Amino acid sequence: MSRRRRARVREDLQRELAAIVEFESRDPIVRAAFPTVMDVQLSSDARYARVYVAAGAPADKSELLRALEHDRGFYRSLLAERLDLRHTPELRFAIDETVERAMRFESLLRGDGDATDADREERREPSGERDD
Repeated sequence: MSRRRRARVREDLQRELAAIVEFESRDPIVRAAFPTVMDVQLSSDARYARVYVAAGAPADKSELLRALEHDRGFYRSLLAERLDLRHTPELRFAIDETVERAMRFESLLRGDGDATDADREERREPSGERDD
């Protein structure tokens, strides 16, 4: 599969999966988390797709991941109906924590009080040595 075609398939998968997961999922855990499909990565043969999902509401990430994995057959069947592909990729889900990491990093840079004790200790002793 050419690079251009893989990119187009990836974009189509991301668009359709976003609509399916966000609006058509019947699982109460998924619906309560207000998920957003952040990215889709395809294998070189387009048989497998890793789908990165971020929770829009505070949710147990392990429960959300378990629910997404449980419903992946439903998502794949809807994709097969909507996309004209010879093989609909097997879906594998992962929680995308990029936004949380960026917010935590930004708060650390600003010096907000949101830093944990470990973060404060790390800032005091950047080289791992103590000043005695």
